[in-house]
Amino acid sequence: MNPPFAAVLLAGGRSTRMKQDKALLHWHGQDLWQAQLHKLQSIGATRVLLSCRREQPLFVSPSESVEVMHDPEGRDEGPLGAITRCLEQVQMPLLVLAVDMPWMTAAFLREYLVPHVEPVRGQFFRGPHGDETLAGLYVPAMLPLMLDALRSKHLALQPIIEAAVHAELAATHVLGDKEMPFFHNANTPADLK
Repeated sequence: MNPPFAAVLLAGGRSTRMKQDKALLHWHGQDLWQAQLHKLQSIGATRVLLSCRREQPLFVSPSESVEVMHDPEGRDEGPLGAITRCLEQVQMPLLVLAVDMPWMTAAFLREYLVPHVEPVRGQFFRGPHGDETLAGLYVPAMLPLMLDALRSKHLALQPIIEAAVHAELAATHVLGDKEMPFFHNANTPADLK
């Protein structure tokens, strides 16, 4: 039995480079947010959350057992704010997936980011540009670091992960060539081609 964990899809970004809401892009016959949410629903999470802006037309059926967490009005805290709110809500390891990583697979998430042993530490991958912050496993022990960063308005996630690794609250793994495509972001229309 795996330790209990939650999973959240981060879909509230502003999508300025895409020039349209990334969550609503069509991906293999459905909206991208739905495709990504289905991946998270398939990996055995105890709770599944959807983090988005209130005005986004992302509608979840009550039968899907998905908890919707809206970004607070007038507070632009980026992914750090959304992840922190969700982690505070669930109080268990939280697997995070960004909506704009359509090449990420449920199999990869299940094998490398779902917690398999206790005690659980955060799990992240490091690529050529640093830690991959938007597909990783955050743990409640990281909350003090995250809340301190929010209070001081330092919203970058990479320094938090580095501090968590230094404090032995998390581990990072170097991305191999085979795994790197899973972490590719779709930031512009050209990226999807």
